[in-house]
Amino acid sequence: MQSAGKVPRTAKPPLVRVRREDRPKRTCTPGRILILTALSVATAMLFATGAAASPPGPQSNRATTSKPSPIELSVFSPGTNDVAGKDGSGFVIDLALTAHNRATNGFLSPAAGYKPLFNNPTSPTFQPGANGGAPGLVVLLSTTPDMPGTPFHGPNTNLAGLFQINGVGSVRGGLTQTWNTWQVGKAGFGSGPSVLTAYVVRGTAPTVVPTSGLDVISNTVKVPFTITAPAPVPTP
Repeated sequence: MQSAGKVPRTAKPPLVRVRREDRPKRTCTPGRILILTALSVATAMLFATGAAASPPGPQSNRATTSKPSPIELSVFSPGTNDVAGKDGSGFVIDLALTAHNRATNGFLSPAAGYKPLFNNPTSPTFQPGANGGAPGLVVLLSTTPDMPGTPFHGPNTNLAGLFQINGVGSVRGGLTQTWNTWQVGKAGFGSGPSVLTAYVVRGTAPTVVPTSGLDVISNTVKVPFTITAPAPVPTP
């Protein structure tokens, strides 16, 4: 007989071991197999392509040399695919030149001819060719007309000499930088789809730019945009 106050001890259920062959198996559906296969292929392609998968940067003479260019050229206006101006004028071409490092500051130094300059449109210096404040700058428009008897000789005409505002400063830890701006005050540089091309050469840039033979010391920037059509000339 059990004593009062004690709870009878119940027997534990026997331990049932699940055999390996009885355990539920993880199955791969056709959809899961397809996803895993796609991920494996994508991973393999990522490691196989490496740096080649990176998008190309702006057009630059770095493609032909292992060293970076001494000068970095940046165009702020016009932007890609912009519609610029009104009646063929009134738009701005704005760019900057920045030394790659302190060792290349000399390319933009006063000794190299780079200096603050207001190029007055009434001055004899205001004409196609080299810019008095940035002598190595080359700026081309694909729509520039060929006008015999004038300094305009088609798309290879260097328009840097028409930039009115040219400033010099020091940025980013002592790097020399210039700002160069042209406010196009008159129509006459074509209309419709155009391409701006800009780069810097060593020394003084020519008025008519040849297709080869220049010592380019910067990246080359090309900007496609549209110049508005000139206003129609009223008939008498």
